[in-house]
Amino acid sequence: MVFISLGFLRIPARSAASQQRILQSFSRFRYSSHFRTRNPRHLLQFGSVTIPRLQESVKRDRQHRCLSSMASTSLPETNESPRIQHSVEEGLWRREAEKEQARMLELLGGEMRSKNGKSRHHPIYNFIFEYYMFKPKMLLQYSPGLGVRLEGAQPGDPALSSRGFSHDSWGAWADPSLAKNKTVESLRWTRDLLKTTVDRKPELHCYGLHEWAMLYHPAESKEKPPHKYQSIPLRVSQETVNSVIDREGGIRCTHFDAFRFFTKDASPKNNVQLSREQQQAYEQPGCLHANMDLFKWTIKLSPWVPSSMLQDTLRLAIQARVLDMRASPYDVEGMGEGFDLSPIAIETLEGRAEYKRLQAELWKQAGPIRERLVEYYDEFLRHHARFQKLT
Repeated sequence: MVFISLGFLRIPARSAASQQRILQSFSRFRYSSHFRTRNPRHLLQFGSVTIPRLQESVKRDRQHRCLSSMASTSLPETNESPRIQHSVEEGLWRREAEKEQARMLELLGGEMRSKNGKSRHHPIYNFIFEYYMFKPKMLLQYSPGLGVRLEGAQPGDPALSSRGFSHDSWGAWADPSLAKNKTVESLRWTRDLLKTTVDRKPELHCYGLHEWAMLYHPAESKEKPPHKYQSIPLRVSQETVNSVIDREGGIRCTHFDAFRFFTKDASPKNNVQLSREQQQAYEQPGCLHANMDLFKWTIKLSPWVPSSMLQDTLRLAIQARVLDMRASPYDVEGMGEGFDLSPIAIETLEGRAEYKRLQAELWKQAGPIRERLVEYYDEFLRHHARFQKLT
C-alpha cells in the first residue's frame, strides 16, 4: 500500500489509480496564487499546511470521506494574494447561513419587513426600513467576511449578495478588489468617522430632544407647521413640546442627521449649527443616533464584513430606536408588540435622569461593536490597497 504524506497526515492509496485521484482532489490549489507551482505533487511537500476538511471528488474512498469530515482548509496569506485564506465546505456554510437567517428573522419579529408592509406604521421597524436605504433581502444574505471561499457557491446564489463576490469553479468569496474607487473613498470616509468617534468621550446630556425639535412650532412663528415624520398621535400638547425646547439650556445635539430635520425655528436653538462637513468633528459615542447608525455603516461595508455583524448592529439599532421613541412626544405605548414602549417623560427631571441612565447603558454596548466595525473597515481598506499595488 502506498502512503502519500501531507505534513502530519498520511493518506493511504491502495493503487496508482487511487494515488492519482488524491492528487486530482488537491489539484485545485495549483490555480491558487498562494502557491507558485504547476505540479500538484509539490503541494504534498508543504508541511506547514494543514488540511482539516476536503471535499473529495471520489466519494467511494473511505479515507477521503474521513478527511472531508474534518475542519476547513487553512491557507497561508501571502503578499501576492490575500483573497482566500480558508475554504469552507458547502454543507457547513449553508447550515451556518440558515442559522443566521433564523436569528435575523427572530430580531425582526419572525418575518421579513418592508416599507410597504406591516412595518410602515410600526414605531420601531418603520425607521429601520424607511430611513436606512437598503434592500431588505440583504438582511438574509450570508457572508463570512474576507478571506473565505464558500465551496459550491455559484453566481446568482440567493444565499449570497449579488455584488462584491468573485467566483471560480470551486466556489465564491467576498472580493475587495471589486469595489469601485468611489465606493472605496466613501468607505474610507466612514472608517475615519467611526475611528474619531471611538476615540471621543461620550456626551450624555441631549435627553433625546431631537424628536421634539422636529415638532417645535411656537405660536408666533411665521413658518409653516412642521411636517410630522410619524403618523402617530402625540402624548403631550404642542405647548408642552414648545416649552421643552424653550427651556433654559437649549438643545445639545451633536448628530447632523438628526439636526437637519429640526424645524427652522428649532435649529438656531441648538448649541452648534451642524453641517455634513463638520460631522467628523462633532460625532460622539454617547449619541443615540450615532450608535443606531452602526447598522447603516455595516450595510455599507457588506458583503465585505461578516453578516453576523448585521445582526449585532441591527439589535443595537432596535434598542436605540426603542429608547428614542419612549423619550419622544409621540404616544407609542402599546403600539410595538414585544417592546416596552412606556413613555420616558423627559419633560420632567425624573424622566431625564432615566433617559441618561439608559443612554449610558447603550453607549457601553455600542463601544465594542464600533471598535470591531473599525477593524473590519481597516481590513477591507488594507486588502483593497494591496490589490491596487498588484494591478
